Amino acid sequence: MNDGYMKHIEHWVFDLDNTLYPAQNNLFSQVDRRMGEFISQRFDLPFEQARARQKKYFKTYGTTLRGLMTEDDVAPQDFLNFVHDIDFDVLQENKDLNEAINNLRGDKVIYTNASRDYAVKVLGKLGLSGGFREIFDINSASFKPKPDPGSYLKMIGDLGINPEKSVMIEDMARNLVPARDLGMKTVWVRTEHECSGPKDSGDGYRADHIDYTTINLAEWLKRTVKD
Repeated sequence: MNDGYMKHIEHWVFDLDNTLYPAQNNLFSQVDRRMGEFISQRFDLPFEQARARQKKYFKTYGTTLRGLMTEDDVAPQDFLNFVHDIDFDVLQENKDLNEAINNLRGDKVIYTNASRDYAVKVLGKLGLSGGFREIFDINSASFKPKPDPGSYLKMIGDLGINPEKSVMIEDMARNLVPARDLGMKTVWVRTEHECSGPKDSGDGYRADHIDYTTINLAEWLKRTVKD
């Protein structure tokens, strides 16, 4: 794992959902269901039909919201307010991960397809409210979601990030492709989420756009700092 590169990292770009907390906490699964409920109520559809439209939009546009905005002229704030009305108490602090993040040298930011308000609530529950310089949310990206390459360009431009001295950490493998194309190092946090990415047998998985793979982010970060 130690190729000498990580010693020169100046910017740490973290995804939020299912990256800074375990997917098994089922926070994002609440959001996922609320998306289906929003579509069902807005268009008077049976829930299963609403779910099918939701998944179609996700695959086509990168997020359900982008599909709703493009095809149905849905106001983004209406959608975000609805889907983020969930129980955040399922989240708990992970002291090992928090310590590992706090010990990282350099700039640390959050890059999420969710809203800033949602991210602030999540970070608060995780005990990481002061751990990051900035939250680059879906509003900051002009509602262009990961993995839209334009979103990444806006993120590094607005936040003053040098991709050649950066690493991006993300649970969805496809979202690492544009980051790698820009010259960032990439870390895939492998989960059992259906949209996470290719399945493999452990930490050894590599692809052209994935530099490192881990199933335990806290341990990976600790090894990185130690090395």
